[in-house]
Amino acid sequence: MVQELARPILLVTRPGAGAERFAARFRERFGADWPIVLSPLMRIRQIEADIPSADAVIFTSQHAVAALAAREQGAGRVAYCVGQRTAQAARAAGFVPVTGPGDAQALGELIVAEKPQGALLFARGEEVAFDLGNWLSSAGIETKKAILYRQEPLPPSNAAMTALTGDAPCLIPLFSPNAARRLCEILPPKTGPLWVAMMSEAVANACKNPSFTAMQVAPRPDLEGMLDALAALLRAQKAG
Repeated sequence: MVQELARPILLVTRPGAGAERFAARFRERFGADWPIVLSPLMRIRQIEADIPSADAVIFTSQHAVAALAAREQGAGRVAYCVGQRTAQAARAAGFVPVTGPGDAQALGELIVAEKPQGALLFARGEEVAFDLGNWLSSAGIETKKAILYRQEPLPPSNAAMTALTGDAPCLIPLFSPNAARRLCEILPPKTGPLWVAMMSEAVANACKNPSFTAMQVAPRPDLEGMLDALAALLRAQKAG
């Protein structure tokens, strides 16, 4: 008789309130009693920076919204936002958001199509998967930048290491290339079954680890797309 694997554990490594929000939405979809471990592998630290004047702002993360809002008010300025969550954060900070499709390059294409007048300010962290500011400048749109925060590594919790090395499969959603690289840094030599959902191909390319039992790229670069990727992993393993 073949012994069934224990129920997978969801390991969420993203920082801040986004981790709790994702865990809550996961339980809504997959079950309230699902085992979940929250263990951020990075923390967000705001840094001092000069902020150039600009007519409109670009945000590709909620962390950038928070960092800029801590320094100056939105005051009704237009903010081009990568997706819905970032747009919601920008609206709450007093900006008037234009919501993109969830991908930085696609947001750039939207901006180019709109042909905004005046200078734009790209409020960002030290590391970005796609340098939207340079891309827009190359397209002839004046884009300044302000680097307002950095991601600092945190050690995994004991619960996270237990999930990574246990007999039960571990479901791991990865939302950025930096998150993927950080996970690969902390993986022990011997792990249990790891089923990894990636926000995009860029995330998948950032960490190709032989410890991963299965990988699935999200069909859309947003929260629901990541839940769909996790669902696909669960279906595939059940079918196998």
